[in-house]
Amino acid sequence: MWQPPHENSLKINVDGAWQPGTTKGGVGTVVRDSTGKFVAGCAIKLTNVFSASQVEALAARTGTILAMERGYQNVVFESDALQIVTALRNHSIDRSVLGPVVEDTKSLLTQITGEGFTHIRRTANGVAHRLARFALHIGGSLYWFEEPPDFIFDILYEDCNS
Repeated sequence: MWQPPHENSLKINVDGAWQPGTTKGGVGTVVRDSTGKFVAGCAIKLTNVFSASQVEALAARTGTILAMERGYQNVVFESDALQIVTALRNHSIDRSVLGPVVEDTKSLLTQITGEGFTHIRRTANGVAHRLARFALHIGGSLYWFEEPPDFIFDILYEDCNS
């Protein structure tokens, strides 16, 4: 189950979705405050992606970029992609095929205060997961600020009232 961040902090959950056998992916990101209130979110369709891990790495970078662009500080990032979280927390240079995205994200993270990335179970990442799945079916990128889209109301409510 989703847990709110500490007071005066934000939590950014990220997730990726990929359609095997295609080059289509989607990224979902949701930002919430310590009361569970929706702050921001996005759903971004990706093209020319080749694995679930690549999409998850791009989701982490997307969440980090959103935090930077909006000037968010005291941020906890969460992802259910253990491989990506482990790579982002590793202090050595990532020389894997995902290395350029991972290293770019690490560099961006140095400009944001907070705990960095932590791994969570998929059950605690429902809103970002739904946004990522939604992104597979849109034409580009959608962003929401302050007011969430209707199709995530139920999960946002469950997260804060369970």
